[in-house]
Amino acid sequence: MRIYHDSLLHAASDLNAFLGCPHAVAFNFQKLRHPSSLPARAVDDESMVLIQDAGHAHEANYLIQLKLLGDVAEISTDGSLEQRAAATAHAMRLGAQFIYQATFFEPPWHGFADFLRRVETPSALGPYSYEVIDTKLSRTPDPKHVMQLGLYSDIVRRQNIWH
Repeated sequence: MRIYHDSLLHAASDLNAFLGCPHAVAFNFQKLRHPSSLPARAVDDESMVLIQDAGHAHEANYLIQLKLLGDVAEISTDGSLEQRAAATAHAMRLGAQFIYQATFFEPPWHGFADFLRRVETPSALGPYSYEVIDTKLSRTPDPKHVMQLGLYSDIVRRQNIWH
């Protein structure tokens, strides 16, 4: 959840928080509006840092593998949400085989997918469309990650139709 241009934007994590406990969303909103009124976020311990580093390395290795398979449009992590989402939509219109760090900005939602993969299913884009790929180290899907993929896939579906 973030305030962006005086509007409240939600992320997949907010939806997951709401489904787990609606009070958590109220707490997060309170933290957003008055950060000094609540305790600071706990610092990640060493084991969490190791897990995060392993996740980043896994994503980087996956990116290398995709580059061996075909063209990868890399969306810059600089710029506004609108610029990054526009770059993602542009890469989709160009028909890139893979899109790395795809950005979605469709108020009240926003998000960042690890990858989009071009599939040969016709859409308004042409004889192709896109599906979301998320790189996780876990062996089994976590419901919160499935929810995230569902939200991003719904936004991509609309991109495939409208752009």
